[in-house]
Amino acid sequence: LKKTGDIERLLSRVHSMGGGGHQEDRGGNGGGATQGRYHPNDRAILYETEKHTKRKVGDFSKLLHGLKAAAEIPELFENADIHSPMLAKIVRTTDAGGCFPADMKEKLDWFFDNFDLVQAAQGKFEPSRGMDEEYDEACDAIEDVKRQFAEYKEEMCSNSEVTPRHTARSSWKYINTKEDSKDKYLIELPVSVNVPDDFFVKAKRGKGPKQVNKYRTSIVEQL
Repeated sequence: LKKTGDIERLLSRVHSMGGGGHQEDRGGNGGGATQGRYHPNDRAILYETEKHTKRKVGDFSKLLHGLKAAAEIPELFENADIHSPMLAKIVRTTDAGGCFPADMKEKLDWFFDNFDLVQAAQGKFEPSRGMDEEYDEACDAIEDVKRQFAEYKEEMCSNSEVTPRHTARSSWKYINTKEDSKDKYLIELPVSVNVPDDFFVKAKRGKGPKQVNKYRTSIVEQL
């Protein structure tokens, strides 16, 4: 049982994390699920979101490992000769006449197969493909946009208006690609590269012949 940790406390924490915004109105005044939207947790502003998220995911990871350790208890008593009806009830699975969930290990395996819990404990959480249809669709959409960016680069670097082509192809770079970046996907090219008229200069870096221009185009903006 040492390996299980404080499951009761962790369960309470995880339950509170997932309960926001889903409280129903039990007073019969017709408020419904919208009543939960005014819970203090939903109004709170976390100024250290990354720190709080890392702790939440870390607690969830500890809980899964604790439950996994607890799920081994029935196996430890599988061949034991138990005379106490109460003890037998606690350590036997439901399909063997006890109270221990028979499918607990199977359900836990789903999480271990679909999450990298080592990374999750460090706050680096990313779902696996196949877990959620909407998530998969979002990933497919992102990959499609990235493909279009690559095709646009190849198309422009083959355009007679972009010269010299070999310099443009080797130095073309998309910048500000992170989620929280401003002016996303600007195109960086040396000032020596001639570009079409629809390449609008948003910023510059360096001076003289080493200057690098940061361009925005209507096509990139649409993507």
